[in-house]
Amino acid sequence: MRKLVLVVAVVVAAIAYLGVEPTSGAFNAKVTNSNNTVTSLAHTCTAVALADNPTRFYELNETTGTVAYDGSPTAANGTYQGGRQVQDAVEYPCLRETQPYAVLDNTHYVSTTGTITLSASTSSSHEAWFRTHDDLGGVISGIGDLATGASTKKDNMILLTSNGTIAFVTNNPSPYEIVTPFAYNDGAWHHVVGVHDATYGIRLYLDGQLIVQLAGAHPQSMTGYMRIGYDNTSGYANGFGSNQTTAHFRGNLAFMAYYPYALSAARISAHYAAGGQ
Repeated sequence: MRKLVLVVAVVVAAIAYLGVEPTSGAFNAKVTNSNNTVTSLAHTCTAVALADNPTRFYELNETTGTVAYDGSPTAANGTYQGGRQVQDAVEYPCLRETQPYAVLDNTHYVSTTGTITLSASTSSSHEAWFRTHDDLGGVISGIGDLATGASTKKDNMILLTSNGTIAFVTNNPSPYEIVTPFAYNDGAWHHVVGVHDATYGIRLYLDGQLIVQLAGAHPQSMTGYMRIGYDNTSGYANGFGSNQTTAHFRGNLAFMAYYPYALSAARISAHYAAGGQ
């Protein structure tokens, strides 16, 4: 018993000497769980996105058929134009959701159903995970007045430019374009969110961080369809003119979402963190 008392006394003295405040748990330990089962349900990219009530949400992980399912309450299912192509990637955008994702190219993109209304007084957010090595560029997401083909009216467009940077474009009355200073066509997965805040203007976030913003930029009043992987970029300084082939995104897309309000910086950071990149 005297030895036990002595050992306890030495431990307490050591704690006091090191300035460590004792806690009721006595010890702190880091537990590694490779499956991350505690957080896997609550913090997947799907769960985090749906918790913020999107009105469009396409995981783009289908392995059969040509339907791109909308996981939001709107259920505005889309179609893989040109047929479905998926890739069981070595790297995944969201590490807790190891499933194949869409491969888009010069002839493949996703059309959607159900219209979305934009205006200068209505906030909105477009979200996507993307991966590409391409140096030609292409449309990631946007709103167009046509469900397929080249839209005449288009707005709130996120696109990869020909030098690998990311642009977010609105039209009211002429195009307002904000562009990242860095390229993202490095073959890694990236998270992008384009936000229109009716009380401010437009903001562009990459990998959870605000990169560029512009006050006073707002979309035109229009009703259109969510476009995924392609639309007409004619008239945009960072677009591809009348070249509709180049306007196609070439690479992987996943977890495409539309929110009828401006996502906060904190929520965007949480969405990126859910990917575990």
